Amino acid sequence: MRIIRKIESTLGFLENLLLVVFLTVTVAMAFLQVILREFWSTGIIWADVFLRHLVLWIGFFGAALAAKESRHFSINIITKRMPPMLQRIVQVFLHTTAAVVCYFLYDAGTSFVRGEIRYNNQPLFTFLGKSVMPYYMEAIIPIGFALIGLHFLFRAIEVAVEGPKSAEVV
Repeated sequence: MRIIRKIESTLGFLENLLLVVFLTVTVAMAFLQVILREFWSTGIIWADVFLRHLVLWIGFFGAALAAKESRHFSINIITKRMPPMLQRIVQVFLHTTAAVVCYFLYDAGTSFVRGEIRYNNQPLFTFLGKSVMPYYMEAIIPIGFALIGLHFLFRAIEVAVEGPKSAEVV
């Protein structure tokens, strides 16, 4: 269990760090765009496309952190009234099922990104003379589902071994 907690703690730290960085960049760049458009009738050509894709990254890292902290969307009207052992079984089943669903979404995301690599050779924009391809920004789809699924899998193992946390809601 200590190894799983260490891995999850490290993942959570990295996800949190990236989320803060991406949110900061998003707010700063959006503010800069507003200022440039309002006062100089110009803007950064690629900023809007970049910001749209950055929101996708923020959403996936936020979802991964929600899964890590068991703050994902859930309905527990029935499980609250179950005996503790049955609650434990249901929680393990639900977390495992969520991890499996995330695996299939990861697989679909990977297929999507492979298709983008194979068929879409148009850059989204150019930054400092380098072409930024769409699949660079879309790579978060399989990465995000892998992170979310990993957190659900870790939670299923934790509940199976130690039982549900008192604050955890299914």
